[in-house]
Amino acid sequence: MSRARELFREVLARPTCTLAANIFDPLSARIAHMLGYEVCVLSGSVGKVANLGVPDIVLSNMSDVVDHCRRITRIADVSLMVDAEDGFGNAVNVVRTVREMEAAGVAGIEIEDNFVPRRFNVADPGLVSTAEQVGKLEAAVAARTDPTTVIVARSAAFGLCPQDEALDRLRAYSQTGAEAVMLTGVSSREQIEAAHQATPLPLCILNPPADARNDQAFLDANMRILMLGNPTYAIAVKAIHDSLSHLNEGGALEDLVERQASPALLRQVNRTDEFLALQDRYLRE
Repeated sequence: MSRARELFREVLARPTCTLAANIFDPLSARIAHMLGYEVCVLSGSVGKVANLGVPDIVLSNMSDVVDHCRRITRIADVSLMVDAEDGFGNAVNVVRTVREMEAAGVAGIEIEDNFVPRRFNVADPGLVSTAEQVGKLEAAVAARTDPTTVIVARSAAFGLCPQDEALDRLRAYSQTGAEAVMLTGVSSREQIEAAHQATPLPLCILNPPADARNDQAFLDANMRILMLGNPTYAIAVKAIHDSLSHLNEGGALEDLVERQASPALLRQVNRTDEFLALQDRYLRE
């Protein structure tokens, strides 16, 4: 057991909705922790580019993601929910994925029902069968060595299927032993309400429509974790691009002073005082 997993379960059990921090590396996770976020979410798209510099295609593997998660959980004391793609293979591969991610300190492991495309930039190939996804989720639940690890049934069905089929999938996934549901592609309050009625499990939703995400009473009534996508990543990329471009074009360093983090903030982010205290306590010579 771990405090991070216990906290993740506490968040899911609350009668209110919690905003998660969509992070992309140990640095962004550390800052989220400093700001009091209790849950961090590592999505596959930004995780791949931040860790490997590649787009959201099948160029990364399970070990890449596990290594990325391990570096995040070592530096930031938050509950990390990670996009584990399709489990990186069939239901047997899912077993290893869950065990490796557990060992890396992940609190919530998402197993999605998207069919992994064989080629990049092709039309969405759809979803795996309900039966295949149920098998993967059951395998994920059985593979846990820590019972406090949360298996999250992730589904894109509301964006790719008729609502009746999406709800049938949700009901089936809810019988596997998974303890939370993560939905992508929802486009209306009515879909969220229908999903909430279809499953007893807590809902985590990525980028719900504005009339839902900006209504706290609605959020509290229907979901437990809200994710707003990856604006932090996009802002960070633009800041890096713009500052390097400015200098490359002959711009003065002084022009960037106002855009930089203060020395005090940098010191807090990199935990300077914490490590100086360790040095004072333990170094003898």
